[in-house]
Amino acid sequence: MFITLSFITTLWNIIIFLVVLGVVICIHELGHFFFAKRAGILCHEFSFGMGPRLWSKKFGETVFSIRAIPFGGYVSMAGEEIEADIIKIGQKIRLGFDGNNEVNRIILNSSDTNYNDFIEVKVEEYDLSSEEGTRLYINGYTVKRDAMYVTKKGHLQIAPKDRSFTYKTRWQRFITTFGGPLMNFILAFFVYLIIAFAIGVPNGASPEIGEVDMNMPAGEHFQAGDIILSINDVNITSWDGETNSISSELNKMADFYVVDFERDGITYEDIVVYPQYYFYTLGFVLDPDASDPGLILLSPLYVNSELQSGDRIISIDGIPMNTISDLIDFSNDNIEGSTEENPTNIEIERDGEILDFDFIAYGEDVLSAMGYESYYSKVGITSTMKFSFFGSFGSAWSSFSHAGSTIFRTIGLMFTSNQVGVGDLSGFVGIFSMTSQAAANGIISLLAWVGLLSVNLGIVNLLPIPALDGGRIVFIGYEAITKRRPNQKVENLLHTVMFFLLMALLVFITYNDILRLFGLK
Repeated sequence: MFITLSFITTLWNIIIFLVVLGVVICIHELGHFFFAKRAGILCHEFSFGMGPRLWSKKFGETVFSIRAIPFGGYVSMAGEEIEADIIKIGQKIRLGFDGNNEVNRIILNSSDTNYNDFIEVKVEEYDLSSEEGTRLYINGYTVKRDAMYVTKKGHLQIAPKDRSFTYKTRWQRFITTFGGPLMNFILAFFVYLIIAFAIGVPNGASPEIGEVDMNMPAGEHFQAGDIILSINDVNITSWDGETNSISSELNKMADFYVVDFERDGITYEDIVVYPQYYFYTLGFVLDPDASDPGLILLSPLYVNSELQSGDRIISIDGIPMNTISDLIDFSNDNIEGSTEENPTNIEIERDGEILDFDFIAYGEDVLSAMGYESYYSKVGITSTMKFSFFGSFGSAWSSFSHAGSTIFRTIGLMFTSNQVGVGDLSGFVGIFSMTSQAAANGIISLLAWVGLLSVNLGIVNLLPIPALDGGRIVFIGYEAITKRRPNQKVENLLHTVMFFLLMALLVFITYNDILRLFGLK
C-alpha cells in the first residue's frame, strides 16, 4: 500500500480544518459558558460537536464532551428549554443521603439493583425548584441544592430556580446569549491584531518598494528596496496620498506606466510597465505580455467559466472591443450586471475559430460585497511595512470592520439582488475548501481566514431567527418592551421548528458545495 503525497496533503488539510472549526466553535460556546457561570446558571454539559458522545469528563458540575459530528456545539443550561418535573407524585424512587442526612442522590429507577441499599419512597410531596434560601425537600427529607438525579444515562444535577436560565434577570439572560457572538468578535479582533503585529502596517510615507510579485508585470523590472522617483512624469514623494504618490498614480487607469526609479544609488529612467487588468464584472484577467495583438485573456476569474487562457476578445453584447478603454467603458455602462433571463454575451476568437458564450456579469453591489471592484489594474508591488503598536490596533480594527461590513452586505444581497441566492451560500464542505486554500497560502493567510470565519459565525448567529442567538435575544427584547414574558411553549416550539428548517437548509447548502467541488455547478 502506497501513501501518496495527495493523500497526506488531504489528511493535513482535514486536520487544519477541524482545528480551525474547533477553535471558532469552542470560542463561541465558551462565551455562552463564561457568562452563564458568571450569572450562576447551572451548565449541565459543554459539548464540541453533535451526535454520539466520543469522550467526556466532568469538571465541577459540568460535563465536557466531544461528539462524533464536529460541526457545531452547545452548552446545555438548566432552564434554557421548558423543563418538566422529572419526578411525579406517586412515583417510587430511592434516596441516597450524605453525612448530614441530606438527600444527595435521587434514584429514578427504584428497581435498579445497584441501589438496593438506598431507602425506597413513594413521592407524596416535593419541592426541588425553589430559590436560594428556601428548603428543598422530598416527603420531608431535606434535599441538597446540588443533589443528583441518577438515570439510566447517567447523573443530572437538579436545577433550583436560582440556577435556571429562565429565572435570571433580563440582563443576565441577554449577556449569556450574546456572549457567544461576542467571543467570536473578540477572537477575530485578536487574530487581526496578531497579524498586524507580525507583518507590521504599511509605511505610506515612503516610496520604497517592500515586495515584488515575480509573477506580475513588476517582476521583470523591480526589486525590493527600489525607490520610485516618478510615474508618467509625475514626481513621487510617498506611497499613499491623493497626489504625488505611488497609489494615486497607479490608480489612474492606463495602458502602461513609464517609471523612473533608484536602485543602489543608480537611477533607471523610462521603464515601461504594462499593468495586469482584472475585470471582475466580466470575469477575466488580461494578459499584459501577450504577443498577439488585441485583448488576450491571461485566465478566467470564475471556476465554471467557458473562457480559456489565450482567448482574444472580439465583442461584448455586440459592441466591438479593441482596447482596454472599451472594456472599462462597457463595465461602467453596465454596473448593475446581468441576469440569467438577460445574460451578457461575449464573442471571442480561439485557435482561429469564432465562438460566443452567454454568462452572468456580476453587478457592482455584488462585487463590492465580495471585496472586489468592477475592474482594476495591478503591477505587483507593495509598500514597505513598519511596526507600530497603536497602528496595529488601527489596522486590526480596519480588518475587523471590513470583514463585518462584507458579511452584512452579502446577507443584504440575499434579499435585494437577483444575482445572489441561497444556492451561493457555502457550508462545511465550502469552508473546508476555503480553509485548505488559506492554509496553502501560509500562516498569515490562514489566520486572516480564521478572523473572517469567526466574524461570520458571530454575525450569522445574531440574525433575528428563532433557534439562533439573535432569535433568543429578540424574545428577551420583547419581554423588556412589553414587561411580560412570551409564552415559553410557543417560543420553544418556534426554536425547535426553525432548528430543523436550518438543518434542512444546511443539507441543501452542503449538496451545492459538493456540486461545486466537483465542478458540476
